[in-house]
Amino acid sequence: MAYKVHDAVKRNLKEKFEEVCNGYLFELANMWELDCKTYGFWVGNEVGGVYSYGDTGLFINMEDIRYCVINNVQYSEYMEWLEYCVWAEEFKQNAPNLKAWHNGCPRVDVVTRGKLSAMKYEFEKLIEETKERF
Repeated sequence: MAYKVHDAVKRNLKEKFEEVCNGYLFELANMWELDCKTYGFWVGNEVGGVYSYGDTGLFINMEDIRYCVINNVQYSEYMEWLEYCVWAEEFKQNAPNLKAWHNGCPRVDVVTRGKLSAMKYEFEKLIEETKERF
């Protein structure tokens, strides 16, 4: 006969899991000087899933919360990584995960990203101007 987990055990494990997740979140908030007690929420009330820092537009999953705390990833580095991921998506580049980024994976440098973004803007502007002429 298959083992069946008792409800009391499930509740206990859930409580411990939520306590650990909220502990990591609290440490991250202290490290980044963010107010998670009054300003954010676990998306869908699922502790250990994705956390939203309210009006900031910052969403972070539990895996990244844990990684940032354990590896002392600063807020500025995390935001730099997020911005790179957005840029990489826009320019059809591979976006590294946080661990790879933190460990210095190969990436397109800031100057090249700026040049490509400027060229794209000029190209899109030229397209719009051409549309208006015809």
